Amino acid sequence: MNLLPSGLRILIISGLLILSSMGCLITDADYSVSTLINTTGPVRDSFSGVFLQSDGNDTGAKGVYSDLVMTNDGTFVMTKHVSMTGGAMSGAFDTQKILEYSSGQTGGHLLADEYILTSTAGPSNDTARMICFGDPYAVNPAFSREHSASFSIVNAQSLALASASRSSNGTLEYDLNIGSPGSNTTDPGLTGTVITAFIGKTITPGSEVTLYDRTLISGLIKTLSRWYKGGETLELTAASSESGPIHDKTIMEQRISQNDTVSGESFHETRVYTQDIMTSGGRTDETRQVTGSESIIAERLVDFTSDGDRSIRASEHAVATRISGEKDDTDSPACVLGGKVQSAEEKSPYKEASAETGVAGVSSAKITSSTNIGGNQNADGLNLEYRANIMIPAGFNESLIQGMRDNDDDGRFEDLNGNGRLDMHDLVLLFQNFRWIGESNLSSRIDFNNNGKADFADIVTLFNYLNKSQSKDNI
Repeated sequence: MNLLPSGLRILIISGLLILSSMGCLITDADYSVSTLINTTGPVRDSFSGVFLQSDGNDTGAKGVYSDLVMTNDGTFVMTKHVSMTGGAMSGAFDTQKILEYSSGQTGGHLLADEYILTSTAGPSNDTARMICFGDPYAVNPAFSREHSASFSIVNAQSLALASASRSSNGTLEYDLNIGSPGSNTTDPGLTGTVITAFIGKTITPGSEVTLYDRTLISGLIKTLSRWYKGGETLELTAASSESGPIHDKTIMEQRISQNDTVSGESFHETRVYTQDIMTSGGRTDETRQVTGSESIIAERLVDFTSDGDRSIRASEHAVATRISGEKDDTDSPACVLGGKVQSAEEKSPYKEASAETGVAGVSSAKITSSTNIGGNQNADGLNLEYRANIMIPAGFNESLIQGMRDNDDDGRFEDLNGNGRLDMHDLVLLFQNFRWIGESNLSSRIDFNNNGKADFADIVTLFNYLNKSQSKDNI
């Protein structure tokens, strides 16, 4: 049943107030909906749709796409195209959007959302291990995939955005770009707040991979790029360059279970990778990539700088565990008379490997890392490879930060060694660690002369205060 004529096109140009809204169900035909808006003034545009696909062999896909754009003033230009070709699994659901907005001197702002969710399920084709004395009436284990991608933009005063999504053969690809990557322009791609989220889960016989990635950035965003592919393999590539607070978090988990009736091998393995970054401002350039399939592979590059009044907290964790069952070949027709295969040496049924790094409270940092969990593993053990290089301000001393005290509640750390009083040792610690403290977000806590910055005059001020205190004690 045709719900919309093929090639339906909506063309809206200019006006004081533009309202556009559409919803539809897309099934077994070719459809396309296009929108063009070029105007100055308030705008509201939205679309929502559900699409269904089936191959007639118990494998089907369904999904939801919706978007919304609202402005209360300013210059707004957008082209948008939503289409579906074919009704079988080989067909595709596509979306494309290009948007530019500037509030100018109007004081206006923009709000925008986009969300796509796809779900695919069907029987498995994995029959490689279904031999021996298996149940002849057993149905192959099913596979399923569920993936979603979304962004939300709030209070944008300016924006240059392009997004595209495609769902075909149970795979979702999503591409989001804010600003112009590689461009030398000083104009930000977004002035406002953006939230991106990607959630994926792929389940196959004996394996499950999940991904969660969320980013919140507020301020001047020069560029932001996200590329996600969810299918048999989960892949995410993220890059951004911004000035302002940021919080992003990535979690990828992989569960593998095997009970092979041919070899008698049985084990359960769990692999987890997480990364987290939070800043209170400053300039952050970040690139990260994570892939989950046969193994979890991650790469990360972070460059953070500030003027000393902002800081970064970053952490990364990689964990792998493995529980092995007793090898038993009694179910194999080739070994019915042989019984169990015993190992010449005892092996622990449980193994674990982990690695982690973290940094907090510094005004600048350069972080590079690479992670590989599960690649090149042998049959009896784990494989975890982790490399990280963290460059922070010279002399950074975490234990010193933990021991600093403000005994008189004046907002200054006079008691650096934490012994409850000001003494010469505090002055020595300040002199030895002055450089990195002055470059960190703690600089205001050692501004003893109240001139608005950390300088060597603060050491002199604290020295004079110490002398006066000792003179009073001697009277």
